[in-house]
Amino acid sequence: MGLPSNTERLNSEGVARYVITRVPTARCSETVAAFRQRLYGQRFEYAAHVFLVTETGHLAGVVDIKDIVGAASIVRLGELAKKDHCETVTFATDREAAASKAIRAGVSVVGVCDTDGRFVGALPASALVSILRDEHLEDLHHMAGILGKSEAARAALTAPPFWRALYRLPWLLVGMAGSAVATATMVRFEAQLAANIAIAFFIPAIVYLADAVGTQTEAVAVRGLSLSSSDLRPLLFGEIGTGILIGMALGSVAFPIVWLSFGSATLAATVAVALMAAGSVASTIGFLLPWSFAKLGYDPALGSGPVATVVQDVLSLLIYFLVASILVF
Repeated sequence: MGLPSNTERLNSEGVARYVITRVPTARCSETVAAFRQRLYGQRFEYAAHVFLVTETGHLAGVVDIKDIVGAASIVRLGELAKKDHCETVTFATDREAAASKAIRAGVSVVGVCDTDGRFVGALPASALVSILRDEHLEDLHHMAGILGKSEAARAALTAPPFWRALYRLPWLLVGMAGSAVATATMVRFEAQLAANIAIAFFIPAIVYLADAVGTQTEAVAVRGLSLSSSDLRPLLFGEIGTGILIGMALGSVAFPIVWLSFGSATLAATVAVALMAAGSVASTIGFLLPWSFAKLGYDPALGSGPVATVVQDVLSLLIYFLVASILVF
């Protein structure tokens, strides 16, 4: 079995560190009886499947060990092989792509080959689960504004304070710039707010609810991008429609409450319309930002967290004040 090259070993996003090489292998022509006899006394890291290899070392199929246990002694292993479930990757394959390939194919094990296509090991279910867990933690780091697809970024919780700050500050500085824009937006409407201070009471609610809707959409978008290679437009339109429905529901709940509390139908209508519009926009931004990052070759999770939050905050404020300008001011 070939081992990964130095370049492949250095690829921290590849599957090399998850591969199990001590697995049972056999030829397609080998009988069940001969394989059983040869299996005695051997120890493997993983033995739920037997990997059939050709004379040149290429993977020809995979056999479930339970099929071998229940098969007649004279049956050849090639007859038991699940050739349509013979998924393979290389050491250089991105680990998330490998896990996604297994999920799409509906298999619990993936074969790993070297650059010449020779079988070298496997990614069993335990390895695939570890990959998905590591990717999930990495996505959480990125969504929280922790930079870098690197071992250092993954160790962000245990790194010295200086490095933790260094990982997080860049996107937070982006957020600070966005907050300055949000402040400038409020200053622009200072006179109107002074004339009708009740408008200001609902700013935290509008901004928070828009952020919450956008955050939900971001999670759907990031998972959709990582687990599916199909057309994502239906998912986009579905999320926009969901945002509209959520906004309408929130607006319908807010309208009578605001009207009864403040005795102003126009103020209630302003809050209701702003919630509906902000929910729709937040869903769109929450999906388009990760999608845009993915199209540009960056991690889609980077389009979430501080970046999406500040964009949604500014747009939510603009929507709220524009609606208020039409209905109240």
